[in-house]
Amino acid sequence: MLGYRSNMMIKKHFFNILRWGLRLHGISHFIEVISAINEEAYITATIAFIFITIEILASFFIPNEHIHFKPLKSEVHTVCEEDIEVDHSHTS
Repeated sequence: MLGYRSNMMIKKHFFNILRWGLRLHGISHFIEVISAINEEAYITATIAFIFITIEILASFFIPNEHIHFKPLKSEVHTVCEEDIEVDHSHTS
């Protein structure tokens, strides 16, 4: 049981660090946009701004739910049957 809880704690902190990393990285690209505008490279500034927007939005939409990563389509849900089975096996 201790291993399961510590694994969930690590995963929770990993996703928080990932969210904030994406936000800070996106915000730091504003320097690139300002530099591109200063150099009159408006296409570069527009492309950089689009990627900034995607990166910051992605940081807010990383799910808080449980995720099973699979090659083609990941499963996302709030309650995992596997976790319930693990919990029952430890209490028996």
